[in-house]
Amino acid sequence: MANFSIITVSREVESYGDEIAEKLSQKLKMELLGKEKFVSLLRDISSQFPTDPPEDEKERDRWIIEVGSFLSRRAAKKPFILVGRGGQKILENCPFAFHILVVASQVTRLRRTMEKYQQDEVTASRILAEQDQQRERFLRQTFGIDWRDPVYYHLVVNTDFYGVNEATDLILEAQDKVVTPPQPKKVEEQPLFPREDLGQRITFSHPSEEEFARVLDFYGVRWLYEPRTFPLEWDEEGNLSEAFAPDFYLPDFDLFIELTTQKQKLTRKKNRKVRRLRELYPQVKIRVVYARDYEYILNHLKGESNE
Repeated sequence: MANFSIITVSREVESYGDEIAEKLSQKLKMELLGKEKFVSLLRDISSQFPTDPPEDEKERDRWIIEVGSFLSRRAAKKPFILVGRGGQKILENCPFAFHILVVASQVTRLRRTMEKYQQDEVTASRILAEQDQQRERFLRQTFGIDWRDPVYYHLVVNTDFYGVNEATDLILEAQDKVVTPPQPKKVEEQPLFPREDLGQRITFSHPSEEEFARVLDFYGVRWLYEPRTFPLEWDEEGNLSEAFAPDFYLPDFDLFIELTTQKQKLTRKKNRKVRRLRELYPQVKIRVVYARDYEYILNHLKGESNE
């Protein structure tokens, strides 16, 4: 049986992740670290130590290593539960950290938002979308990860099917059944943005997308391929009926890119989805790269290569 002195809880908005973390803290007698306590804790490293990772990639990597080391040393003296703050990334190589992701369906989270804020469906949808985007932006910009990817976690719990108490018991049982914690991987084996062997690591939907990715690599632009799917429409029963996953996300520019090699007049459906996305998620920046733009970029690149 594994002995975990750290539990990280990542959660979708209104998934009951905070309530589950609190219940775990009570049952395990472990300190609960939210945002304020986490920031206060980092002051113990140094009064000048940044409470958020620096924007510079190298400095950010050093920050993650230093904070991870500090938290690991502290856990040896006082076990804790860390809620959010990128714990699944900061402590991904810590052998005595147990990582949990708590999720719920869009319909369930919307209903809980309506009940919590006593708002109608339209207003609650906007509140939920804004909070989702804030969390998404923080983790993507700060750590460059798709935090909903289950590979970061020992366990993913869907509270559509479990209440807070049941989910807590499930987590405790799962934690007890981990026989051998995964061995730490070398940092160099885990690039944030894989650039090599694209065909093996990423399956592109269209050859033009792979070619565009190579253009981005040529200019040293970091990218993620289809990292987020945005719900756009729901039917009368609240089931998701339409969604949109932009092709690329450029974290350095906080910009989504939708690539199309069709002529602009033939992209009506795609443009409608982009407009709908902007209506529902006004803080999301997205640009459609049309055929003429795409051809210009490729020709420009080929011209530089021939010089």
